[in-house]
Amino acid sequence: MSSFRNNPSPLLKANIFSRFFHCWLSSLITKSHQQGTLHLNDLYDIPTYLESTSLTNKLEANWLDEIKKCPQNPSLIRATLRTMGWKLILIGLLLIPLESLNIIQPLLLIYFIGFFEPCSTIFAWQAWLAASAVIIALLCINLIFHQYVYRVVMCGIQMRVAYSGLIFRKILRLSIHSMNNYASGKIMNLLANDANKIEIVHFCFNYLWIAPLQIIVVIFLLWYFVKYITFIAIGYTLLLLLIQPLFSRLFLHLRTEVLKITDERVKIMSEIIKSMRIVKVYCWESAFERKVRHIRTREMIKTILYMMSTCIETVLSHSYISVTFLMMYGTMWLFDIKFDTGVFTLSYVLLSYTRISCITFFNMAIRDLLNYMAAQKRIQTFLLLDESERNNRLLSTSFKDIVEIENINENLIKQTSKIICNLKQAQWEKSSLLQTLTGEITYFDGKVRLYGSYCYVPQESWIFSSSVKNNILFGKEYDSKLFQRVVRATALDIDFVQLSHGANTLVGDQGVMLSGGQKARVNMARALYRDADIYLLDDPLSAVDAKVSKHLFDESIKNYLHDKICILATHQIQFLQDSTKLIVLDNGEMIQMGTYEELLLSSSIFAQLLENINQHEHKQQTDSLSNQQSRIGSISSEKENSVRRNIKKAK
Repeated sequence: MSSFRNNPSPLLKANIFSRFFHCWLSSLITKSHQQGTLHLNDLYDIPTYLESTSLTNKLEANWLDEIKKCPQNPSLIRATLRTMGWKLILIGLLLIPLESLNIIQPLLLIYFIGFFEPCSTIFAWQAWLAASAVIIALLCINLIFHQYVYRVVMCGIQMRVAYSGLIFRKILRLSIHSMNNYASGKIMNLLANDANKIEIVHFCFNYLWIAPLQIIVVIFLLWYFVKYITFIAIGYTLLLLLIQPLFSRLFLHLRTEVLKITDERVKIMSEIIKSMRIVKVYCWESAFERKVRHIRTREMIKTILYMMSTCIETVLSHSYISVTFLMMYGTMWLFDIKFDTGVFTLSYVLLSYTRISCITFFNMAIRDLLNYMAAQKRIQTFLLLDESERNNRLLSTSFKDIVEIENINENLIKQTSKIICNLKQAQWEKSSLLQTLTGEITYFDGKVRLYGSYCYVPQESWIFSSSVKNNILFGKEYDSKLFQRVVRATALDIDFVQLSHGANTLVGDQGVMLSGGQKARVNMARALYRDADIYLLDDPLSAVDAKVSKHLFDESIKNYLHDKICILATHQIQFLQDSTKLIVLDNGEMIQMGTYEELLLSSSIFAQLLENINQHEHKQQTDSLSNQQSRIGSISSEKENSVRRNIKKAK
C-alpha cells in the first residue's frame, strides 16, 4: 500500500482545533458536494497507524513472545495488552470530565430555575451565568463524547485489523492435518463474527470502572435532597446490577451454543455444495434438506432464546426510571413527605444518567466483555493449531544439489532432471515423504534442504471459485504459448471443447462443476504453469482413468518436466520402469532406493511389494465387479416385483 501513496490524509498535519472539530474533513466534503460523488482516488491514504501490516506485525511479535514465555498456557489477552498498551484506559479518562459535566449540568439547571421562584435571592447576572454555564456544559459534553467515540472506534478498528491479519497469517502456516480437522466455516466465523466482537468491546469497556464512581456521586446527591427515600433507588439499582451477571452468563451460554450450531450448519452446507452432483444423482435432496432444516431449527430456537433474554434485559433497563420514580415518590406521597419541582427534576435527570451509564452501558460492557472472552478463546484455539515445520528447511536460489535430506539413511537426490517414484501400498506413507519435504509433517531429527523453487501437487485437488483459466494461472501473468503447452500436456484441450465457455468456464465453489479427473488435471496444469525447479506429485494419476493417466505421465511428467526434478508418489506399478530412481517405504521408513532393475534383481521385499499391490488391485476390481452385479440383480428383481404388482392390480 505504501508504494501507491499519492493522497496523504490531512489528519497527519492537522492542528489541535482541526482535530477536535474534525475540520480536516472539510476538503473531502466540499469535493463530494462539487462532484456529486466521490471516486476511489479522492479518498485519503490509510494512515500508518491503521495499516494492516504494522498492526499485525506488532500483535504477532507479542503473541510469539507470549508463546515462548508461557508455552503451556499462553494468553492472547496478555499479548493484546502488550500490543495496545494502556491506550484504551487513557481514552477512557475522557469519560471523567464527560460524566462530571453530565452531573453538574442538572445542578446548574436547578440553580437557574430557582431564579424564577418567588422570593428568590439569586441575582439576574447569576441567572445569566448559570444559563451560560448550562449551554457551555452541553457543548463540552457533545465535543468530549464525539472525541471519545472517535478514538474508541479507531482503537477497535486497530484491534480488529490486527486480529484479522494474525488469523490470515495463521491460515497460510497451517499444516495439512490442522486444515483437514478445522472446518473452513469456523475460519469464516472467526473473521466475520469473532473479529467483530473484538472491535465492539472497546466502546463500553471503560464504563466498567466509571459506572461505579458515578453511582457513588448520584447516591450522595440523592441523599442530600431526598434523604432516606434514596435507599429505594439504591435497592432497585443494586437489584438490577445483581441480575446483570445472571443475564450475562445466560447470554454467553446461548451465544456459545448459537456459534456451535452455526459452525455445524455452515460446515454441512459447504459439504452439500461441494458434493451437489452426487446429491442430485442419488436424489438425496430431501434427506439433506431435512438435516439442514433440523440444524437450522435448533439454531433458530437458541437465537430466539437469546433475543428474548435481550428483550427482557432491555425492558428492565428502559423501565428503570419509571419504576424507581414510582417507588420513590409513591413512598413520599404515602408518608406525606413534601417535595418540590426542583428536586423532582434533579432526581429525574440524575436517574436518567444512572440508567444510561450504570445500567445500559455497564450492562453492555459486561456482555461485550463476555462475548470478547468467548471470541478470543476461539481465536486463541485456532492460533495454537499445528503449523507446517519450515524452520529446519533452508531455502536458496542456488541450483547446486536440488534436494537433499540428511539423517534419512542417505541423500535422496544430488543430480537434476530425474523422476523418482515413491512406492508403498499405504497412502499415508507415500504422502509422508512429500509432506516432510514441504514441512507439513513435524520431524525431530535431521534437516531438509531445498535449493530452488518447488511445487507440491496434493492428491486431493484444490480448486477455488473462478474460471478454469484463473485456476491454472493462479495470479501469474498470462502467456499464450505456455498456457497452450500446459493445456495439451494435461489433456485439458479436449475438455475445453466440451465446456460451455472453454477455459473461461466458471468452476463454481470448490470446483463443483468439474469432475474429479478434471479437477486433478487443472491442479496438475497449475503446477506445470508455475515452472518450478522441483515437483512433488502426490499421486495425481489416481483420479483419472488409465488412458488419461498414461497421457499425463508421458506428456506432463516425462516430456514437459524432462529437465526438472520430479518426485512422484504412486501405487501404479506400470510407471515404475520409466522412473530414474525408486524409493520403497515400509512402516514409515525408507528401506530401499535404486533403479527398477536393481531393486527387482536384488530385493525380495520389492518383488513381494509388487505382488501385494497386484493382488490388492485385483481384489478391488473383483469387489467392484461383484458390487455392480449385485446392484444390477437388485434392480432387476425390483423391476420384476413391480411388474408382478402391476399385473395383480390389472387383474
